[in-house]
Amino acid sequence: MDRLTTDLDRQLGEWLRDESATRAPAGLVEAVFDRTSGTRQARRWWPMPSPDRQLGPRLVGAGRPSASWGRTVLAGAAVVLVVAILGFTLRPVTPGPGGRSPSPSPTPVVTPSSAPSPPAPTPSATSLDGVTAQVLSLGSGAGPIAVIEAFDSIWTANIFGNSVSRIDPVSFREIARIPVQGGPAWFAVAEGALWVTNQLGGGLTRIDPATSTVAGRVDGPATCGAPVVALDSIWQAACDANQVLRIDPATNLVVETLPASDHTGLVLIGTDIFASGPNGLARLDPDTGVFTDVGGCCGFAIASDGQTAWLLDESNLVRVDAAGNIVATFELDGAKAVAFGVGHAWVTVSNVGVLEIDLETNDIVRTIPLLPSPHVPFETDGVLWVTDFDRSELWRLDL
Repeated sequence: MDRLTTDLDRQLGEWLRDESATRAPAGLVEAVFDRTSGTRQARRWWPMPSPDRQLGPRLVGAGRPSASWGRTVLAGAAVVLVVAILGFTLRPVTPGPGGRSPSPSPTPVVTPSSAPSPPAPTPSATSLDGVTAQVLSLGSGAGPIAVIEAFDSIWTANIFGNSVSRIDPVSFREIARIPVQGGPAWFAVAEGALWVTNQLGGGLTRIDPATSTVAGRVDGPATCGAPVVALDSIWQAACDANQVLRIDPATNLVVETLPASDHTGLVLIGTDIFASGPNGLARLDPDTGVFTDVGGCCGFAIASDGQTAWLLDESNLVRVDAAGNIVATFELDGAKAVAFGVGHAWVTVSNVGVLEIDLETNDIVRTIPLLPSPHVPFETDGVLWVTDFDRSELWRLDL
């Protein structure tokens, strides 16, 4: 955003705060400023490599040219005019000749008290093509990405809310919201704790499920994609730094930093660690830290069913085995993420819904019309949980 816009927003904010102290009703100035400020952050996320070869979630719009200065000045002028009018109409009237001067108001005595907590969001029930469903709002602008079941709870990583939500799977109510700075995005479970990546900051955060609090943090570069737990370690790709981090979950320390050599998107096939690279799928030797190409196809490795890796590019979802053989290709423009149940996969696709794919035949056997923006699925105990990043919601589908 250009400097003129930023300066205008700052000066306008300072002026509005001064005016609000005596002239405007509580909350009015903040509401007007929030709706007109040019510094509000765009909220988009995409798990694929962007055209500039950067990987992982991106704030689309953060680097775009701002609107012309003329429109910004006109918008700012409009706000000044609106608030000035409101300030004038709400200003105390000065008595005319012979009029009675108002008595000074007594200074209010402020009694310290805790503000009441807002009521917890209530899930709404619905049906999606015969599938019983419920949806829970996670609050405006939360931006949930991953969802996981662990420690008798459902957890969502709210990247723009800088928080992790803990959900009771039975009542479908939020029972805790844990502040996690740095843009939490993807989960792993290791050493009796829940780990979440800090995708807009760096490293990972460790959450103690017994207390629903942050128990530690692993410093490091910005992460991309989900971590992999193998060989008593957590393995995490850091795409911008072109590194792979090996973390000891017992000590919360990075014990080894490996050169990624442009390999991203770590997944497990069997007990081996694979990643997507310039020449397709590649296997990582944990002893030497060297990637060996096995071939296959293109895209960012986003998931594994244990036997094959699933790679996603702009328009295709490709399934590749450990030998580099392409098992199946799905032409799915707008595919987001993949999760697995017994014998099947779930694929979220924007403006389509959630597809169920038979892992034996690679046929799409049904589509659940969760519209318009399903994001990350996770199946457990006959229930499919799906985040909606755009609407900051969590869905529960009873299968």
